[in-house]
Formats: sequence, structure tokens, C-alpha cells
Amino acid sequence: MNIVITSIGKDLIEENEREARRLRSIYDEAGMKVYEFLGGPGSGKTSVIERLLEFMLQEYRPEEVGYIGGDVATSLDAERIARYGVRHVQINTGGICHLEAHHIETALMFLDKGKGLKVLIIENVGNLICPFNFPLGAHARVLVADVTEGEDKFVKHPLSTRVSDIIVINKVDLAPVMGVNVERMVKDARKLNPKAPIILASARTGKGIRELYEALKAAPFPEEEEEEVIVLR
Repeated sequence: MNIVITSIGKDLIEENEREARRLRSIYDEAGMKVYEFLGGPGSGKTSVIERLLEFMLQEYRPEEVGYIGGDVATSLDAERIARYGVRHVQINTGGICHLEAHHIETALMFLDKGKGLKVLIIENVGNLICPFNFPLGAHARVLVADVTEGEDKFVKHPLSTRVSDIIVINKVDLAPVMGVNVERMVKDARKLNPKAPIILASARTGKGIRELYEALKAAPFPEEEEEEVIVLR
């Protein structure tokens, strides 16, 4: 018998969820699609976003695309994105392991409240646990995992896998070198999340990026019924 114990403050999560719903209204009123990218450190989130921008900028002008990056320190990721000419803001959390809805609302102030944006990309702090408990109102949440993290990444992080709208398995070109069974990863992810598109990608070669862009344009996706969770106090 498995007993699930949640220890994150329920009040904090509920408050963030209220703020996230309000953010979604702001996005919709502004007429912009918002995509949140999540994943562990080094999974290739920024590289995937860079490749994605190559497609987006064929459809949108640079000033119509925004980027909010979350990290513990430095502006390295935002500097990489800035090369594409899009509007960008870096949030340094100073040690907090995730972004919260109020962080995004503050960042939007530096993007003229989203005025003129058609697309906003949010790159959360590199972490496979905390960020998934704090939604940011995005139309799609994209989980980026990579083969170098190990075949068991999805089963070890079931919540992250279940709540994602799109799952990207990155660096598949390295699978033979790493001795990783990608088919097993796909099977594990599909068992936990029967609905999310699973995209095999390589930010290095560009594999799967067009497919990812097409999947994003189909968002938002129908919501699943939430599973009942027993909380022991």
C-alpha cells in the first residue's frame, strides 16, 4: 500500500492558483498565447526555446514575442534569448526553486503589461519538483527531459509528467552513446500521461522542433479531471 503525503503549504498553493487564473485572464484579454517550459537543470530548455524562436520569428515580428526567464542567479539565459531581438526579462529568485504567479505579474510590468505581444515564453527555474506545484496560467506547460538524465526520469517524477501538456524528450541524438532506451522513456511517459504529445527532439540538430511548434499552436488543450489526493496531516 502506498501512502502519499504532501508537505507543501496548501494555502500557498491555493493562493498561487488564484493568481494563475487571474494571469490567464490577463493573457487572454491581451490576446497572447503563453507557453511555460519546465525541466531539470541542463535538460536543454533554453536550447529548445532558441530553436523554437527560429520558427516563431517566421510568423511573428520580434517585438511580438516575449520571454521571461527564471533562474537562481545570472542573466545568461536571457542574454542568449536577447540575440533574437525579442522582448525579454530575467527573474533571479535568489535561491527560490520556482517561479510563482506574482513573479510573472511583476515581469509583465517590464513588458508594458504584455501590450503588443502575440506570444510569451516563460522558462521556469531548472527543477523537476517545485515548479509543477505552482502553475503560471500558461496555455501549455512543456516538460523538457533529456536522455542524459536517465531512462527513469518520468517514473521518478510522476507529478511533473502528469501535469504537463506537452512532453519533449531532448538530446535523442545522444541516446545510442548513452545507452538509453528512448522507447522505454516514451512508454513510461505515456503510461503516466496518456494525452500529452510526446516529441522526440534534439535542439542540436533541430529534430522535433517544428513538431513542437505545431503542438504549441494547438494549445490550450482540454483539461483532465484531477485525481483525488489524500493529504495526511
